[in-house]
This record gives sequence, C-alpha cells and structure tokens, in this order.
Amino acid sequence: MKKLWLPALIVLFVLAACTSEKPQVKEKESEQGATEIETKVMDDSVQVASLVDSRLQEPKEDTVCEMCNMKVYMKDHEMGVFSGQAIKEDGTIAFYDDIGCLLNAEVANEENNAKFVRDFVTKEWAKVEDVTIVKTELKSPMNWGYIYFVNKAEADTYIQENSNAYMEKLQKIKDDALERRKKMMEKKAEGENGDSSSMHSSDMNHGQEGHGH
Repeated sequence: MKKLWLPALIVLFVLAACTSEKPQVKEKESEQGATEIETKVMDDSVQVASLVDSRLQEPKEDTVCEMCNMKVYMKDHEMGVFSGQAIKEDGTIAFYDDIGCLLNAEVANEENNAKFVRDFVTKEWAKVEDVTIVKTELKSPMNWGYIYFVNKAEADTYIQENSNAYMEKLQKIKDDALERRKKMMEKKAEGENGDSSSMHSSDMNHGQEGHGH
C-alpha cells in the first residue's frame, strides 16, 4: 500500500506546482500586453509627426508675418513656439506670428492652405488639425496664448500642472479669429471715414478763409 501512495503523492505535488505557475504566466502575458499598447501609442505619435510636409521651412531673423507684418520668432526664441506657417496651393510658404493670423490668412486671401504649428515639447512642425490645442496664460505675440501638443498625454500633463489651462477646439479659435478680424476691419473703416470727414472739414475751412480775403 505504501508503494501505491508514493506515486499518488508525486502526482498531487506536480499538479499543485502547475497550478501555482498559471497566475505567473497570466501576469507576464498582461505585462506584455500593456507594453504592446504603450508601444502602439508611441508609434502613433511618431506616425503623426512623420506625416509633416518636407517642404516646411524655418523663419529667418528678418521674417515677418504675412498678415500683420509683425516679427515671426525663430525656433530657439521663447516666442518661437507660437509661430505658424502655411504651404499654399501653389507651393509657396508663408509665416505667421500667431495662430489668429495663420487662420485668418485663408479668409483674407481666399485660400485653402496646409497650416502648421509647433509642438510645445519638441518645437517641431505639426499640422494644426493633428494637434491638441491648449489655451494658456502664456503671452504670445498677438495675445492668443495657445500652445500645441502632438502627444495628447503631454497636453493632459500640462493642464494638470497649470490649473488655468484648458483644451480648445480649432473651430472655436477660427470663429474667434474671424470675429477679431471683423472688429479690426470695422475699426479701420471708422478711422478712415473719420480721416475723410476731417479732411473735408479742413478743405471747407480753407475755402472760407480764401473767400474772406
């Protein structure tokens, strides 16, 4: 009988060992799955960045905004992160000092441009449609204060670390830019009308003075 019990005990021991190994195998599989997901996320971010047009250029020291004629800051300047550029349908490049000018250029010039902004972390160009846009309290050239992230996780981190920052939709910025442009054009028109009235009054006064003599 003792000889029969010995093989049975060995079998039970082997089964117990196999059972204890299964959770470890599942744990390793879970870790492997998580790693694959993280790798995929990183690959997606790289893929977005790799789609940037090879025709893109960098502004020079004397580059000015196509819309407002203000200075466009270079990549290594603290204001350079707000710069934008567009590739027009004919392949020409235009630079902008801030996102409002970048967006309004299409309206003002009746164009359909490929529009690019800088990633806040890498300072590399990315399509404005492909980035996560964050409204901040940072001072930008035209006081828009928007920064851009290719990697949404980095945008989330920035917002967590800056309580007044929040994500904004591109369409909302387009609408705001158009509204600001509309008000500027109205103000400009009023100024021109005021100058015309002033010149007309001046001419009348000169005419009356002439008749007096």
